[in-house]
Amino acid sequence: MRTMFLKLFFWFWLAMTLSGIVIFLIAFNMRIGPMHAQFERRYSVERARVVCEALALYGHTAAGIYEKYGELATRNFVRHGEPHGMRAYLFSTNGTSLSGPAPLHLHKAVQQLLISGVSDIVFDKGIVSAAVLVKSPRGKIYVAAAEGVPPIPPPRVLLQGWPFTGGFWFRFCVTFVIGGLVCYGLAWHLTSPVRQLRAAAQRLGTGDLTTRVSINTKGRGDEVTDLVRDFNRMAERIEKLMLAQKQLVRDVSHELRSPLARLNVALGLARRTASSAAAAPLDRIEQEAERLNVMIGELLTLSLLESDSARFEKESFDLSEVVDEVIQDADFEAAGRNRRVKFEATGPLMMAGNREMIRRALENVVRNAVRYTAEGTAVEVTLEALSNRAVIRVRDYGPGVPEDVLQHIFRPFYRIAEARDRQSGGAGIGLAITERAVLLHSGEVQASNAPDGGLVVEFRLPLS
Repeated sequence: MRTMFLKLFFWFWLAMTLSGIVIFLIAFNMRIGPMHAQFERRYSVERARVVCEALALYGHTAAGIYEKYGELATRNFVRHGEPHGMRAYLFSTNGTSLSGPAPLHLHKAVQQLLISGVSDIVFDKGIVSAAVLVKSPRGKIYVAAAEGVPPIPPPRVLLQGWPFTGGFWFRFCVTFVIGGLVCYGLAWHLTSPVRQLRAAAQRLGTGDLTTRVSINTKGRGDEVTDLVRDFNRMAERIEKLMLAQKQLVRDVSHELRSPLARLNVALGLARRTASSAAAAPLDRIEQEAERLNVMIGELLTLSLLESDSARFEKESFDLSEVVDEVIQDADFEAAGRNRRVKFEATGPLMMAGNREMIRRALENVVRNAVRYTAEGTAVEVTLEALSNRAVIRVRDYGPGVPEDVLQHIFRPFYRIAEARDRQSGGAGIGLAITERAVLLHSGEVQASNAPDGGLVVEFRLPLS
């Protein structure tokens, strides 16, 4: 139970179930306690009194019919005039039934009444058996006996006997299921904004700065609502800051192009009039101007790739040819540094996209590998197809990258401590361009350290 939803659901459900069991047991304790026993005794006495009164009145009427109309009329009266569902009979004082055949246990009840003179009333599982003495309109004594459902309903008690019976388990299961449904709805209601907030945070983390959490906060007014509003304000602020930063980079890059062009013109004029002693400083100025020009070009490229309007024409091309072109150029440059670049491919691999963009992305990585691999070693580049995706691996034998900064090397302007001098480390823009170009082609790029030293950069690009 690692999620908030499961924790809320389980603990609410457990609390409701235990509460139901406790209430159930308390009610059972009241059922068998002295208060309930006293109530049962009072209720039984009242019920017996009502039954006796009803039977006495019925017997008085039956005795009058017998004396006036005879036994046949009495039988008809008994057959069609059952009092409140009870089957009644009229007996003489010698125990003879005057209204037709009667059950044996009623004959016994009549004999017991005639011997003891006390009305005999028995309640057995809701069925009443009773016998009372009655006096006819002429003053003669008879016995009225009856059996059947009592004229008033039995008391409704919560439990009967030991609680853990079939009825108990049925009620327990119903309570358990209903409680589970209620807790499920409650947990879902409480955690739904949190799930939406988590999904929005993930989208924001992937670079979608327009992400906002849209939930119905009407009627909530709780801490979750405040959290959602704070998140939306934070996302809006981040979006504005990032847009301002990108706009600043674009503006600065464009503005630097004009003075840089004038600097190159002035440099050319200075070479015409300068002496041979000024050649070395002018060469250094030209070198730095060219480096600045490359940096500005990379900034503009990165700004274009990160803009919302980044679009490109797709074409079908052989990825292995693009990789081979990059390898040939890089190997030529590496030869002058006592390094090599090796390439292995499984064959032609066709993909749809922007050929130049992919070439530029791969070239940035290969040039970095040539720059950092040890002298006398070769940068190894492989290309293969795995599950409809092209996998390109560039592996060097340099110092590698600290594990804690591997996930940051594709960020713009990020440079690790060992490469802070611009002569070797650049400005930290090339790998950012690589990642953005790969993402625009629905691919992915990641870096890892090789077990025996060096850095491995892996591209995964979809094939057409």
